[in-house]
Parts: sequence; structure tokens; C-alpha cells
Amino acid sequence: MIFFQKYFLLPLFYFSGSFFYSQITSEWTIYNEINSLLPNNTIQCLKVDRQNNLWIGTDWGLAKLEGNEWTIYNTSNSGLTDNSIRSIEVDEENIVWIGTTFGGLFNFDGSIWTQFNTANSGIPNDFIRAIKVDSLGNKWIGTIEGLAKFDGNTWQTWTTANAGLLSNNITSIAEGKNQMMHIGTINGGLLYMQDNILNNYTLLNNGTPDNSCITVQIDKLGNPWYASTSQGLFTDAGNQIWIAFNVTNSGIPTNSLTTMKLDKEQNFYLGTHLNGLSIRTKMNDWLNYTTDNSSLPDDHILSLEKDSSGYVWIGTYSKGLVRLNESALGTSDQKINKTEIFPNPTEGNSVIKVVSSAPLKEILILDNQGKIIFQSNGIEFDNEIVLPNLLSGIYSVQLISNNGILMNKLLIR
Repeated sequence: MIFFQKYFLLPLFYFSGSFFYSQITSEWTIYNEINSLLPNNTIQCLKVDRQNNLWIGTDWGLAKLEGNEWTIYNTSNSGLTDNSIRSIEVDEENIVWIGTTFGGLFNFDGSIWTQFNTANSGIPNDFIRAIKVDSLGNKWIGTIEGLAKFDGNTWQTWTTANAGLLSNNITSIAEGKNQMMHIGTINGGLLYMQDNILNNYTLLNNGTPDNSCITVQIDKLGNPWYASTSQGLFTDAGNQIWIAFNVTNSGIPTNSLTTMKLDKEQNFYLGTHLNGLSIRTKMNDWLNYTTDNSSLPDDHILSLEKDSSGYVWIGTYSKGLVRLNESALGTSDQKINKTEIFPNPTEGNSVIKVVSSAPLKEILILDNQGKIIFQSNGIEFDNEIVLPNLLSGIYSVQLISNNGILMNKLLIR
């Protein structure tokens, strides 16, 4: 019997301008080495297959979760020669492709394992960070020593030596409009490839927000979105017109992202290095879960996936696997309580007004380093607040009521 833990939370919705929060129950289910057959608590990658089964890549083997049934694959009971799993993909025939740290690439059709490595294929390195099966069935492989494509018979390889790449460290691959492949690198900019023609976009030659991207996802219009290691979330809105979301202009809690999942409803799920799970909803609202305000067990997120039942799966650095059941996420009819701050932007040493349908107990204003520079000391206040003499910039505002903490940005001109 598999035991698991369930937790319940009233989540907080974060907005820019006016903002709302809703009393929607979220269910958290946590799987770890103690309460399940999960082979390791470090979850490097996640993938849902065509039958809605979850494949889990860990530092000590591969796991398959089918309903409540676990199947574990490792070097002792399968064709794997390496237990360090780094990437997973599923093709149209529901064959699972697995990338490892030292063993190269494997595929598994449910009974037969096949291995591709530097000794028997065109893969440039056995450390496989990214796998993507495109609409034509080609397998794109991202390694730490370059990019490869396998059409089932032949291999093509692109590296700094033969194709002018600025970095061989390939992190993520996605297919956009007109079979355009969008490829992320570490310190090598963004790669666009179509009909084997490669274009490289960087900070210097094209003004990209960052030269490093950890995950690429494609929205319903075919536009690529990038999770950056230091510059937050950004997109190419067309013809390399870059739009970025970061701590200065949105509700994102940090610019240091580790992974991303964009679902069919266009909700963005963002994993962060030390700031938990951040969600940008289809309504362009922000929701942030951390170990402080939820039952999330670890603020360091490594992987994200969403299944056809609507569950969000969260892979953590050291606390196992988390399933989040978020009901009616981002729907306007769930917005119950409303709070507004105005004027915003405003001047330092001025008066702001707070209008709320729920009584507020306290307000905190923090600078961009997280230092509290104003606090109402727990005393209930009316709708007018005299600000201290603040310098120009972006400040975080926390409004505390009996129902939770609401966060916003305050711009001082």
C-alpha cells in the first residue's frame, strides 16, 4: 500500500495594480522516499505519456506512476546503464525517451530498451540535458557538447566547432511555428533553426534579455517563451521583439528560474531556485507558493509537468515529488475580495489610499533587497497611509488581513 500526505491551503493571488484573493481550496500531495516507492527525493525531470502516466527522472533511477501504482527502473532491473536521469520525452507511439548523465540516450517501448551513446550513434556527448520529438518524428537531442538530430536513420550534429554555436551546453528544445526549432543554451544565447538554417540571438547582436535559458515553451500562437536563469520570463513576440517579466515589472518573486511549464489554457508554471512555485495565470495574474505560505516542502524546484486530469506535478531539489490540485485557477468568478492601492505610481513622502472589502490588519513595504522600510506595527489603520520619504524605484507591498497576505508593487517616481 502506498501512503501519501494531503495538505489544504487557501492560496493567495498576486496582481499588479488592483488585486484579489480567493478562498479556493488547493490540495497538496507529497511523495518521497519515506511514504512511497519513489527511488530518490531529487526530481530532475517529469513527463506525462499518452496514457496520462507520469514518468519521473531522479538521481537514482526512473519511476513510472500509473494512478497509485509505482514501477521503478534502474540499472539492476532494466536496460538502463546509468541511474542519473536528466530528461524524458514521449513520442507519438508512446515510446519513452530517456536522457542520462553518463549513459547517453535510451528509448523504452514497454518491453525493449535501446541505447544510443557516443560509441554507437552521432550523439556528441553522453550527458543528455534535453530531448524533443518534433512534428515529423525527428528526435532532437541537447547535450553538454552540442545539439543532435536523429531522423531514425541518420544523425546530424551542431557544435561550436562545425556550426558556429556560441555554447555547446544545450538546455531545452521546442518546436514553434512552421517547424521552427527554438533551442536554449547556457551562455550561448538562443538558437532558431528552420530547414537546417541556424540563427543565433544574443544580448550583443539582438538584445535578448539573457544569454542563458533553462527551458523553452511554445504558446498557442506559436511564440517561444524562455525561462531565464537570471532575467525572469521572456518571450519573442515576433521578429525578435523581446518582452520580459521580472521582479521590477510583474508579480514574479525572483529572476532566477529553474524550469517552466505552459499548459493548454496558457497558464505559466515557473520553478525557481529558492522562491518556490510561481504561476502566471491565463488572466495575467500572479500566484506564488513557497514553504512559508503553503505546504510546498521545498522552495528549490527542478521540474514541472501537468497531466490531462489537471494536476500540476512539481519536482523538488531534495523533498520529493508534489502533486498540486488547483481548482478553478485564474477564473474571474472566483475573485471574492478586492483591494486597491492608489495613486500608483506616486511620489515619496506622499499619502496613498487603500480600499479593501476585507479589514486590513497591517501593511509592510519592502525595498528591492527585501528590507522592511515601513511597517504599521500590527495596528489596524484607516484607508490613508503616510509614506516615508522613499527614493524612486519599485517597492513590494504586503497587505495583511485575517484571510491572508496580498502582495503588490508600488512605484515611487
